Amino acid sequence: MWVKPEEVLIAGAFWVTEQTNMYFAMQKRRGHGHGKKGLASLLVGTIDSVLDTKPPPYRILHQTPNSEVYYLIAYAMTSKEIVEDWEWLNKNLLNTLFNFDHEDQITEFVRCKIESLVAHSQPSTPVLEDAESQVFQASSDKFHRLFEMPPEEKLINYYPCCYLIKPFPRQGWLYLSLNHMCFYSYIFGGETKIILRWTDVIGLEKTNTYVAPQSIHVSTRHTDYYFSWFITNKSEVFKLMSQLANMAMRQLIDQEGFHEDTDLLSKLSKNVPKNKSYLKRDLDCRAHSEAFRATFRLSPDEKLDGTINCAMWTPFNKRNEKGTLYLSNNYVCFKSKIEDSLMVIIPLRDVLVIENAGNQAAGESTVLFTTKHKTSFLVSQVDDRDFLLQKLSELLSKTHHNRSGGDSTSLSSSSNSFILLESASDEERNPRNSQCDQVLNQPLIDAFPMPIHGDVLEIETNRYKKWTKHFEDYGRGVSMYRTSETAELITKGIPDKFRSEVWLIFSGAINDISTHPGLYAKLVDQALAKKDQANDEIERDLHRSLPEHPAFHEAIGINALRRVLSAYAFRNPQIGYCQAMNMIASVLLLYCSEEEAFWLLVAICERLLPDYYNRRVVGAQVDQHVMDDLLEKHVPKLYAHLQKLGLTGMICLSWFLTLFLSVMSYDCAVYIMDCFFYEGVKAAFQIALTMLEMKEDALLKCRDEGEAMQLLNEYLSGIYLIKEEPIDIGEDLSRTPSPPISMTVPAGTPVGPKSRMEKSHNKSVAISTLIYESYRRFSTQISRKEIESLRLKYRLKVVQNLEEQSMRTAMRGIPKYVPFDKEELQELFLLLRGDHLWQVACGAASALNSCDEHSGAQLINAEQFRNAFIAFTPWGKNANPNLAPLIYRIFKLFDADCDGYLSFSEVVQVLYLTGKADITKKLNFFFILHLPPLLDATIETPTLDLEDHTAEMAAEASEFFCSVETLTSETDSLSLKSLSPASNSSRTNSGDCRQSDELSALRSAAVSETTIPLPEMNQTHFIAMWKTLYDIFMQHQNEQDLYHAVVKVGTLLTSLGDAGKTLKGALSPFSNRVTEKESKVEDAVDCASELPGVLNSRKQNLSLPLASKTQDETFGATGDSAQKNPLPGEFKITFEQFVASVLTEPALDEFFNTKIDLKNSIERFRSKRLLRHTSLSSSPEY
Repeated sequence: MWVKPEEVLIAGAFWVTEQTNMYFAMQKRRGHGHGKKGLASLLVGTIDSVLDTKPPPYRILHQTPNSEVYYLIAYAMTSKEIVEDWEWLNKNLLNTLFNFDHEDQITEFVRCKIESLVAHSQPSTPVLEDAESQVFQASSDKFHRLFEMPPEEKLINYYPCCYLIKPFPRQGWLYLSLNHMCFYSYIFGGETKIILRWTDVIGLEKTNTYVAPQSIHVSTRHTDYYFSWFITNKSEVFKLMSQLANMAMRQLIDQEGFHEDTDLLSKLSKNVPKNKSYLKRDLDCRAHSEAFRATFRLSPDEKLDGTINCAMWTPFNKRNEKGTLYLSNNYVCFKSKIEDSLMVIIPLRDVLVIENAGNQAAGESTVLFTTKHKTSFLVSQVDDRDFLLQKLSELLSKTHHNRSGGDSTSLSSSSNSFILLESASDEERNPRNSQCDQVLNQPLIDAFPMPIHGDVLEIETNRYKKWTKHFEDYGRGVSMYRTSETAELITKGIPDKFRSEVWLIFSGAINDISTHPGLYAKLVDQALAKKDQANDEIERDLHRSLPEHPAFHEAIGINALRRVLSAYAFRNPQIGYCQAMNMIASVLLLYCSEEEAFWLLVAICERLLPDYYNRRVVGAQVDQHVMDDLLEKHVPKLYAHLQKLGLTGMICLSWFLTLFLSVMSYDCAVYIMDCFFYEGVKAAFQIALTMLEMKEDALLKCRDEGEAMQLLNEYLSGIYLIKEEPIDIGEDLSRTPSPPISMTVPAGTPVGPKSRMEKSHNKSVAISTLIYESYRRFSTQISRKEIESLRLKYRLKVVQNLEEQSMRTAMRGIPKYVPFDKEELQELFLLLRGDHLWQVACGAASALNSCDEHSGAQLINAEQFRNAFIAFTPWGKNANPNLAPLIYRIFKLFDADCDGYLSFSEVVQVLYLTGKADITKKLNFFFILHLPPLLDATIETPTLDLEDHTAEMAAEASEFFCSVETLTSETDSLSLKSLSPASNSSRTNSGDCRQSDELSALRSAAVSETTIPLPEMNQTHFIAMWKTLYDIFMQHQNEQDLYHAVVKVGTLLTSLGDAGKTLKGALSPFSNRVTEKESKVEDAVDCASELPGVLNSRKQNLSLPLASKTQDETFGATGDSAQKNPLPGEFKITFEQFVASVLTEPALDEFFNTKIDLKNSIERFRSKRLLRHTSLSSSPEY
């Protein structure tokens, strides 16, 4: 391959010259090839591996006799290619060079000629700005070649590092891809390869010890790995590894794969650091967007477009606040550099005008935002105002175009401003649904008002005045100025009249309501019309959600709660309904309208408490571990005692799941919810730590778990409301006694409907004191960044523990008579689990919803079962495509509930029956697979429309999951659609039930430890069974002996059947069907006789019963029939005859007595690339 000439100062250091002339030299890299490698070759290979500079092994250099500078003009990967270029030079260029007088002219001519060849050999294509560099592409190719990765596995980045291992470290390269972490090192002829799936990682942390200084520690179930001496920034490597591990855990939780963001290619950007990999840039953008959404409480589909430094004018104190302006596809957000000093969110849907408000000539870079609510926001000290205006114009045009849906909304833009000319009104965008008139449009406390007087009324009035004044000074709605004053008001409580509004603003739910008008009403209609398990669970919990409030004793409250919970379960079926959700939703309905309560529930379940309410409450378990870590750090003595009592890991689980509603009075818990919607989960951690620290002395005296739990329950139930008093910030309230009873609400004063406070005789702490103490003690001690870091750390452990539980559950379901070792079964489970995760990563539809809804156990779909059958059973070892009907029948037999999935236990039973059981059990199973209704001659079994790839498959039979590529068209036969009982609409319900009973009887006979009598097998099914034997023995090492044995046994059984058969009676009107059946049988026999290596007499032996048959007469339309010769009945054989005949042949006896070694098979395939794309059509060829 010709290349643009490049100078080479040292020509022979790592190269050997093979051919040379006056002006050119052809060289080969030292150590390349299969010859004997000396010390110099090993040294060159080591240097190339460490420095990642391994060039193509062949090259051609140009040099004039009196010059010391060489020029690289061609390189090649093979000797043939470089020889062709060498011959071309000798033939077309060498003689011309002798005509020049000066060497400089020769060099210039050669360079121009080679550049011309390069220009003509490469087509002119535009270079994309974001295209991956050639160096990275070469490294990506090397990654796929070294680790035998399929093309679907994308390399993200690679880093030089050292793998710390005894007896000496290995310097090499760490490759990070979407699903794998790989390491490669080549030191003096010795290769070191490590391949880890991110889903196998259970620990990831930075370490700094004497043995492993400044290293990254990666833990799996079996091994620990330490990587150190990173030339690049270690923090960057660890951040990327953490992100990929977190994505893998998300894959395990949500069963969703990774999808590239193609919008980055067309994104208008400036000063964006260019990464080697497009995927690396994609992941960086995802990380920034995730942090952006968490900070400003935005929806999951919001993407951060960019940031710019600026200052915002704050009218309430008449000054500029420096900070950062964040731009996304639907929002402009500002955050001050000083934490919690100022935060503003401006939805682009509310923006009317964005204009230049300063004099650029005077150096004033100012941009003015004007919203439809008549509020303005002035941004100054912008680094690049023109680019900002251009970017805002682009985002605003997309926002209003998407919102208007093609109506008359348009933008008028100029160099200084752009204005929204027309906007649809809220009424036009939010039409009422006449079918949802029952939806509650007011809070339940308005429908069930309770008298409030005395001190409570005074407190509520003062709060109302303070919040009203705050709204006047700092604005109202989603675009209000959020300052430290706002946080102070939140900690003191929100008045009931403003609680729903404030909750909606700070949770981000107000944005969901604005962007999804009318959606809740539609969800209610669809959810209530659907009958499923979630709705049944909701019905059971409706009357026990908040029984202390009278609103939920009436139909209006119960119906509203039903609609909210059912609508959410319908909207997000992945979460559906969790029991803790009913308590939260009921309190939300007290202070919010029905639609507002719904969107607040969405914000809690999907943004504020992610993964809390899924099937395995992963998020709650993760945060419990985070809580234990924080408790150990801040209250170590109490943590050690609780750990001794066995309370760590469970003490705060219900607190966080229900936002403390399950452990204290709801009228106190709403104050915690106020802080929660503003601060997020950080507020919950602060309050939990404060409560435990306040009761530290008492808890340290507890002697057992029960005593400690009773103490905490009494403390929580004793939390009460108190009259607001001025609090001295410098006063240590932890040593201040509880306020006297005279300062509390007077006895008999209603503070809420049936408040638990009235039942509590032992007051513990006032809710206002508790919240204040939590902020005073831990507000600066705990940060959101620390919480997220700990969440990642413990999410790996929690998810992997859940995977271990799933594996143990699968192990327990395996019958005791199955003789596989526990280690074998665990390795098999991990193998099948890994294949499933690869299908998920590739977005395979067959991998979705393949987990049991209740136990979470992994289910095996038809494709995975087929792959395992071919890989591990002796019956499918040859990967014969003609075995597809047999695999289909086995899957159908064990698919008891007809859902298109098998459990791990059922797959293990199949492996046992085909490869580990005794010969009688195997033959019993083989016999059952050819009995009706499993094998029905009137219903065609799935067939293959494939070319004969038998020879090709024989060469690939040793590769796991690769040989099944020839069965691609069989995938449809084994898909969910074909295996589902609903896919065959011709069958009636009664037929389904009858077939299910018969299949259940056959399944019981197959797996039973005792012998169950089997029905006789007729001639048609016998011939089909014998055809299956031929397919199983194809390409077997003893193929000829087995075929001879099959002929002898078949002849013997045919003779036994002829001797015992009886003639049938008069022909039935269905004689035509009998004739068709005989034709199919004859075709099957003809097909069987064409198998290689079979005796010519086989067809005669197998067709003896057919020779005695006569063809049927044709029938008229009236159904009358005429018969020239009577048709003899088909012969039948028993299972006992079948077993006895097979045992007479040593070849068959040896084959069915062979036991599989599952452990060795798994170890043999572990080193191969087991993962392939679910389509099986893109497997690489290396």
